[in-house]
Amino acid sequence: MRRRDIILLLGLLSLLRPSTGAAQTSDRVRRIGWIEGLRTSTYNWADVAEHLQPLGWTRGRGGNVRADMHVPTHLDQLPRIAKELVAARPDLIVTNGTPATLAVLAETRTLPVVFFGVADPVGNGIVSNFSHPGGNVTGFTTFEPSLAGKWVQLLKELDPQIRRVAILLNPETTPNRSSPFVREFEATAASLQIEPILAYARDFSGVEPVVAALASEPHGALLVLPDEFNWGYESEIIDVANRHRVPAIYGYRYAAATGGLIAYGPTEGYSQALAVYIDRILRGAQPRDLPV
Repeated sequence: MRRRDIILLLGLLSLLRPSTGAAQTSDRVRRIGWIEGLRTSTYNWADVAEHLQPLGWTRGRGGNVRADMHVPTHLDQLPRIAKELVAARPDLIVTNGTPATLAVLAETRTLPVVFFGVADPVGNGIVSNFSHPGGNVTGFTTFEPSLAGKWVQLLKELDPQIRRVAILLNPETTPNRSSPFVREFEATAASLQIEPILAYARDFSGVEPVVAALASEPHGALLVLPDEFNWGYESEIIDVANRHRVPAIYGYRYAAATGGLIAYGPTEGYSQALAVYIDRILRGAQPRDLPV
């Protein structure tokens, strides 16, 4: 690990320590507007609330914090949801994923925003950099570009005969088409003499043709990025890949437990970290001063 990364990590750990005077909270009920990702990517507010309780924040009757949850069934709903949520003027907005975060930031640059599940916050213009986010937003990311190269390497180890790998992308959920994931994927594929294929699917109907094309010739494989689209259709994508007998690797580890061939990725454990940042912001901290 580089010295700069160690310093940043130590600084982040110090920020994640519980606030002093945790019991000194206002009698006013603080409102959190929460926008989820698509369909099955719903995160559990109850887990976050459990970690908020020792910090002095309780929900339910007589509590001093509540979350208004918004779960879109289609990405087209996000601009409307974001506009309505910002108009309600909550004390804090929590967003799950890149599209939800961008939709909220299009409506406000003043209300505090905490994101999670965003793979490339700098590349998508959400923050200026990790250590000094700037503006009204901060949050958490568990992915880095080098993972894309590791996914390709693992496919090659799984089957040394692999010659083509398609990375499954939805242009709506990965708005930054020059994502560092893609650059790392293409560079690693070239070094292993593998043809990199950018396979775009705007909805699930576009997935089957991608997988069928890979299956039509030998030595093809599929790389499924960890984004809202792929999470939302996780079981369907796994089924299509298995049915066509196309080796596939998934960027979220629980995919292997639900029928996927192989998976490699971090364990998502945002609850405690989200609770600490929510606590700090509700007590007056500015998102721009809290590193990603």
